[in-house]
Amino acid sequence: MSENSVNIDFSIIWKKLHASLSEQEEQQLQDWLAESNEHQAYFDRAKKFYKAGSQFGDQAVITEKDFRNIDERLQRVKPRKWNIRKFAAVIVLMGLAMAVLKSLIFDTSSPRQRVTSIQPGTEKAILLMDDGTSYDLSSGKALRLNEGGSQIVSQGKSLKYNQGKPAGGQVKYNTLVIPLGGQFNLTLTDGTKIWLNAGSTLKYPTAFSGSERRVELTGEAYFEVARNEEKPFKVHTEDQVVEVLGTAFNISSYQEVPAIYTTLVEGRVKVFLENNPHENQILSPNQQSVLTRGHNTIDQRTVDVREYISWKDGWFYFHDKPLKAIMDEISRWYEVDVQFKNIEASELPFTGEIRKYKDLEDVLILLEKTRDVQFRIERRTIIIE
Repeated sequence: MSENSVNIDFSIIWKKLHASLSEQEEQQLQDWLAESNEHQAYFDRAKKFYKAGSQFGDQAVITEKDFRNIDERLQRVKPRKWNIRKFAAVIVLMGLAMAVLKSLIFDTSSPRQRVTSIQPGTEKAILLMDDGTSYDLSSGKALRLNEGGSQIVSQGKSLKYNQGKPAGGQVKYNTLVIPLGGQFNLTLTDGTKIWLNAGSTLKYPTAFSGSERRVELTGEAYFEVARNEEKPFKVHTEDQVVEVLGTAFNISSYQEVPAIYTTLVEGRVKVFLENNPHENQILSPNQQSVLTRGHNTIDQRTVDVREYISWKDGWFYFHDKPLKAIMDEISRWYEVDVQFKNIEASELPFTGEIRKYKDLEDVLILLEKTRDVQFRIERRTIIIE
């Protein structure tokens, strides 16, 4: 089969294997498969290699050269539009060719000297009470308190507030602080579940009263809001408010990042400016609002929600994401600094998924196999060359 007879973007095949195609991309793939038996045969072989490689359970790093090796194994059936340049000659993905996986992950021909191990983050948090008292929740010890009419229970990995009423009508507020290298789960008195990412802070009442349920977020959190049509749930971040009745969504509002991202998983949410409720967006599932700091407009787009919520399930998942943004996540999770000596490398886009609970060195080795960047660790600083 000639090279020009195939004109499918390989990223569409990758997304199909990960069940993340849009309706338009699905139609494009089906049209391509229907064009010839050779197209179907190529796709079937790609699926076969993917399933064979999935036994490793993690990920591989495959460069343009490696893709050519895969291409030879696929009987030289090579798509014309590999889109390799768009992905900076790299795709990080699960599976796809067991032989290449073994050569990439287990190659010992040029062993790399391992530096001091830097462990991944863990479940840890600091609970600040209304009176200023603080509790370290990272020790794993059980905690049982009464505050503002509610019972607070922690087993070291999560924090739960059992239903109560404000004592004497007085509302008390607690603040949960997640340090760098941490992550924690929280259940509020109304049953709302919240996953807080590293470097985040959430302020909330120990028991909800009045006509709304209000919390204040800095950083990133995933919410599964208990439905209550009489009391809307409002998440206040800097410059923005998200209002819901009952739904699941993610908010990323790190102050060092120039935009606030609100991503809807299910239900509906209303996103509006803190100082101008008329500037708003109504989101449906798989949609995201973007508020650029310093601007007075909220943009909306369709996204793959897994890229924005996989952190709570223990994965770094990225699609065409610049290395700078990836390193921001790694910096917060491993509690390290990042320095780009190779400035151009900061814009290299990556696609793939990496387990969050690996040693930092293992994660960097996987990324470094792109051969486009090199990582060096000095104390707790990653230097990118």
